[in-house]
Amino acid sequence: MARHRKELGARRHARIQLRKSVYLIMAPTSPWIQCMVVDVSEAGVCLEVGSIAVPELFGISFTSGGEVLRVCFIVWRQGGLIGARYVSAKELREGFVAPSEADTRIEEMAD
Repeated sequence: MARHRKELGARRHARIQLRKSVYLIMAPTSPWIQCMVVDVSEAGVCLEVGSIAVPELFGISFTSGGEVLRVCFIVWRQGGLIGARYVSAKELREGFVAPSEADTRIEEMAD
């Protein structure tokens, strides 16, 4: 019987430890809030946000001037950490709606 990839410790995308300050963008007109990136991958990011209430869909700027922006949705939360997947421009144009937590867990189990 095949074992689940996560049981074996395999990941779909390689992660790079970063430990760099980035800025959360909660809404287009809200002030940017500084937080720390734990690691990044081609598909997403792990952020250390402490007790900040981060919405399911949010923006992140890797530079203080906003030259490198990504839209993300939260996949998991664990204490002061969140894991988020990048949302593509195509998904945004098509009216992206973040899946519910239950849908996300079912997707993870299917991988």
